[in-house]
Amino acid sequence: MVHLKRLVYSLPVALVLFATVFPYLWILLASFKRHEDLFSRPVRWLFQPTVESYVAIFDKGFDLFLLNSVIVGVSSTVLCLTIGTFAAYGFSRYKIPAGNHLFFYILATRLGPPIAYALPMYLIFDRIGIANSYLGVALAHATFNLVLVVWMMKSFFDDIPREVEEAAFLDGCGPFRVFFKIALPMTYSGLAAVTIFVLIFSWNELLFALILTGGENRTLTAMIPSLVGHPKGLWPQVAAACMIQSVPVLVFIFFVQRYLVSGLTFGAVKG
Repeated sequence: MVHLKRLVYSLPVALVLFATVFPYLWILLASFKRHEDLFSRPVRWLFQPTVESYVAIFDKGFDLFLLNSVIVGVSSTVLCLTIGTFAAYGFSRYKIPAGNHLFFYILATRLGPPIAYALPMYLIFDRIGIANSYLGVALAHATFNLVLVVWMMKSFFDDIPREVEEAAFLDGCGPFRVFFKIALPMTYSGLAAVTIFVLIFSWNELLFALILTGGENRTLTAMIPSLVGHPKGLWPQVAAACMIQSVPVLVFIFFVQRYLVSGLTFGAVKG
């Protein structure tokens, strides 16, 4: 009976794990295949591996596009966390005129399709001279990711007992010192979780990267479709580019995963 229960619980986990890992395994194998090996029928699981695809994409300036993605992703994440954390603390701790309506309005900006904002953003950014630049894409990403930061960080600040901050005020601390010394350190785990989500959304975003960048300012997500549309169908190079694109985020998540788990469960259990 015990073994049957373990099987019942383990089977769904195994299916989810297979569905999650198998695409990455397929892409990994495809990145080391030649074109004829990739499209052979039946599928060749045993083949002579090659790194030609990795060499080819770096010859196409892959390192530059990778650097562009890092600049845009980090800039957008820092911008979102800086503005969003202050805004979330304000919504959580202070009475803002029409605060509930304003908070709902901020959330409502995420309800519309991103394509509806793409053309106005391009026209505005072109008018002020930041179209086809890192700043333009970072601001576009921050426009949508800021909602996530405000929404999640407000819930984390709400879970902090107000008595802790009131005691700090009685000891003579000012609002900014209470925020940086008391409130913010108590939400580090939540801040790490929010950082991961914002960075992933910015790192994988395609629409604004295609519309607001061009030439040497393109990000990695905008460079990969150019390989897909190649007349020869450079699918091994696409697979190699996708694998390298995944590495920075995977490394970052590996080092902050313990904060991610505690951040997602922050305030879930109260005494």
